Amino acid sequence: MKKTNQAEKDFREMSDALKASGYSEKLVTIKQSQVMLGGLLCALPFASAFGAAYRLLLTDRAHLSDASGLGFYAMFIGIVIISAFVHELLHGLGWTLAGGRGWGPVRFNLSALMPSCSYTAPLARGQYIAGVLAPFVLLGGGSAIFMFVYPGTISVLTMIVNFLLAGADLLIAFKALRGRGELIVDHPTKAGYVIFVKQPSVKE
Repeated sequence: MKKTNQAEKDFREMSDALKASGYSEKLVTIKQSQVMLGGLLCALPFASAFGAAYRLLLTDRAHLSDASGLGFYAMFIGIVIISAFVHELLHGLGWTLAGGRGWGPVRFNLSALMPSCSYTAPLARGQYIAGVLAPFVLLGGGSAIFMFVYPGTISVLTMIVNFLLAGADLLIAFKALRGRGELIVDHPTKAGYVIFVKQPSVKE
């Protein structure tokens, strides 16, 4: 994985090039406390709805795990770690496919054993949102389908974890939908993005 300082360097070079081409820059980031609370509020309706569906429709054929105590926590932590890595990989894949610029601008970072991903190339709003929501759609939706196909402890935990991990993505996508800007670049180290707007040329 490439280090964060390389992502920041790539981002700054790209930002300087856009500014030199007549773009102005606007930072749109979310504080960590807002990410946690806002992301939780965005994700809870989905996790709760599918959790209720499991309780009402699937418990009679659920495959319940015998794990308890440390075994249960180890299973849960394993689900979180695997889901987090796949989640960030899907961000990179989503931006790569939507942006059409290949895998080159994708930057991964590992901090406190948790991965993160950024895309250091400018994207149209729809392209950016596609990459932001890729884990919610593919991983969250896929884990919900898995729960219906194979209901049980592992599939329910996987569904809950993946929707909760996508909560901050939903929050960022909502902000991007409401905002304006010609180009959007994912911030290399913070939750959020940078908007670049072309300034009108001044005629003498």
